Amino acid sequence: MKLIDKVSQAVHNSKFYDLGHFHEAWENPSLRRLMGNELLYPPSPQVIEAVQSMIPFVNYYPEDAISNVRLLKALADYVGIPGGEKWIALGNGSMEIIDMLPHTFINPGDEILLPAPEYTPYARRPLIFGAKVVDVIPDKNFEYKLEDFTGKTTPKTKMIILSRPNAPVGNMVSREIVEKLCQTDCIVVVDEAYTEFSEQTVCDLVPKYQNLIISRTFSKAMGLGGIRLGFIVAQPEVIDYVNRIRVPENISVLTQAAALAALEDAAYIRTNTKLVIKSRDWFQDEIAKVPGITVYKSQGNSVLLNVDGTGKTAEDYVQHLLEKGFIVRNLSGGRNMESKGFFRVTVGTQDDMEQVAKIISDFTKA
Repeated sequence: MKLIDKVSQAVHNSKFYDLGHFHEAWENPSLRRLMGNELLYPPSPQVIEAVQSMIPFVNYYPEDAISNVRLLKALADYVGIPGGEKWIALGNGSMEIIDMLPHTFINPGDEILLPAPEYTPYARRPLIFGAKVVDVIPDKNFEYKLEDFTGKTTPKTKMIILSRPNAPVGNMVSREIVEKLCQTDCIVVVDEAYTEFSEQTVCDLVPKYQNLIISRTFSKAMGLGGIRLGFIVAQPEVIDYVNRIRVPENISVLTQAAALAALEDAAYIRTNTKLVIKSRDWFQDEIAKVPGITVYKSQGNSVLLNVDGTGKTAEDYVQHLLEKGFIVRNLSGGRNMESKGFFRVTVGTQDDMEQVAKIISDFTKA
């Protein structure tokens, strides 16, 4: 028997997503983690207290996500839909949501329009469900026009996915483009993982458009990547469809407690967000002074650089920074990032960014 002949079509369609950078960071805890777009500030003390208070109860199954009305209401309030607990569905991190949405809407052969570049799992996970991913190509500065999307639409186009701010570039597809796309006959998914750092959202458009789905996460501004919670905002009919395929009891006891505590301390989230924005803007301006390096202005919590003009490669910089105690992400060779010069730096503390800026500047001149 050949085992490969027995596996599902989903396995044949799938592609492995290498997360070795997280392994490297956990194996070397002295490294500063500027590779995964995590928040480098600790969680709210209220979150720590809430998690500790639930540890004696981890022998019990969690309440199912659909019935934790207190948490669902808190999330709806946070995104500006008061009393909208029926407008929220939960996932085990936004990574699970990336599977839940194609699982809900995609049949084999359906097409998904996806910016290039974009968060890598969006180009991989929908393939499991038989989708065809169609690249939407921006200009050289990674900026998009409406026609970039509509020009790729066919009768098979079922879904349009885009991050706002974009991952990994950090720029924004305009609100006007999003609203025009919502007027097409497609499901429109806007991933707002980094929205707090841009201080912009299109959640207010959800009551207007039945086909609009917003994805949010606790892994960025909330500073809770380790608890694994993502959620979507959509009209109740969409939420009902998603909950039909959602894995029951997919949100742990500790996660639910941590999420509610984080939302109750929203001031802590806003404080950290402002610190990241200030350090991000300082870092972008500082690196823009270094000859040969292109800085793509970001509204997220990371900054994309291209060092093609320095005579060195991204990997040269990545390895040099690693030797200095900072782990960053080499993105060269990704979708629509074919050169060897692209790498991304997560925004850490101001001290982190000052050190990294000096290391990059000195290394460029060496």
